[in-house]
Amino acid sequence: MFRFFPVFALCTFFSLASVAQNLGDEAAESAPNNSDLHARITPGPRFKGAGEARISVTRLREPRKAQELYNKALHGWRKGHFVEAQKQLDKALKIYPRFPEALTLYGCLLISFQQWDSAEQKIQAAIQADPNFSPEYVVLAGIYNAQRRFDEAQQAIQQGLSAGAGSWHIQYEIVRSLIGKRDYESALAAAEAALRCMPDESLLHLAKALALVGLRKYPQAARELNTFLHYDPAGDGSEQARKLLQKIQRASSQ
Repeated sequence: MFRFFPVFALCTFFSLASVAQNLGDEAAESAPNNSDLHARITPGPRFKGAGEARISVTRLREPRKAQELYNKALHGWRKGHFVEAQKQLDKALKIYPRFPEALTLYGCLLISFQQWDSAEQKIQAAIQADPNFSPEYVVLAGIYNAQRRFDEAQQAIQQGLSAGAGSWHIQYEIVRSLIGKRDYESALAAAEAALRCMPDESLLHLAKALALVGLRKYPQAARELNTFLHYDPAGDGSEQARKLLQKIQRASSQ
């Protein structure tokens, strides 16, 4: 059973200011040609994520007690009790060190503390334990994107797709990496393809807005920012989204 809880929004979207600084520039910077990458990572037939529920021999070996501790950690994570979640994960991993879901959740926990190196170590350990568990690659891509290591993020994305990742989270990281490499056209195309399947995912609207800002399509970007804020008025990125929206509105009125 696919038990991993979506926490990828906490893999902080790289600063909106790094994109917003393009407002008012006289000419847009030329984007690198990543058309081949975009063709390979555009959502395909497995987009809806059936592959993410794969059960490997490694995961079938998880001791019941370790599973119980993991579930407690997951419950604590959902409640925002991160210290307690960490304690439960430590216990689970002491029983079964090669527990990919526990290692992946631990990596996400460390991301929330911005302990990037330690988080990456946990995710790499999860990959070694079970290379077929696709969420670990999505989290790894989030770590790399947050650190502006976009080439490595794209490699992790490809590995995730090969492992069967198909949820909106992988599409979100695809768009992040393309924006990071200033390939705004491909980022916009990827965001739009994802939104056709999942129009209510707020962070995809934010990602699309940033691609539009990179392309200097400010009215369209403003609409996407407003849509993001409609769905998620107090979530991750909402404050920065409002600031970016204000900058767009000021630029449009000049």
